[in-house]
Amino acid sequence: MVDTTPTTVRSRRNLRWIAAGALSVCLGGLGAALLYANTSNAISVVAINHTVYRDEVITSDDVKITSVAAPIGVDVVPAGDLENIIGKTALTDLTEGGLLNPRSVGDPVIAAGAVRVGLRLDPGRLPTQTLLPGTGVRLVPVAGDSGAPPSGGSVVAVVASVPQLQSDGAALLDVTVATADGERVAQLAAANQLAILQLPQAPK
Repeated sequence: MVDTTPTTVRSRRNLRWIAAGALSVCLGGLGAALLYANTSNAISVVAINHTVYRDEVITSDDVKITSVAAPIGVDVVPAGDLENIIGKTALTDLTEGGLLNPRSVGDPVIAAGAVRVGLRLDPGRLPTQTLLPGTGVRLVPVAGDSGAPPSGGSVVAVVASVPQLQSDGAALLDVTVATADGERVAQLAAANQLAILQLPQAPK
């Protein structure tokens, strides 16, 4: 009588290999389908390249374009709006590597205990380098048109708008100061008795 046991074991092993191969093919096909679906649904959005803290101005180095699968229920900024984001102020801390939420950026907000004052400065009374919103400055009282020096010390402020150069060389800009200093700064500005010093900025 012939022993058929080895043939049976071999047949079972072959079936297992066939089943394993079929499963691998199915999984590979599923993975390819998912990859294709994610790729076909990818959109270009604005992402955070470097961490930006609240009240800091967003520069071109802080943001980048990235492609992601279309997020569901998540607000993002389309890549086409990148130029509109640069120069805006971070309203919340923006973490490196995250996607930019449109509600996280905007114009500078006046905090409680502060006021905003408009200045008109003659040529030579502010740095030639552009002062971006969020830049810390010191407002220094100087002699005005009358030549009489004003009383009182300097005032720390934060630039709230990019200076706008006028045809006569003067610059218009807004600054934010403590409420207690607002009235005095406004009076000095009206009398043309202010100059600006830029303060050292903390590195990012």
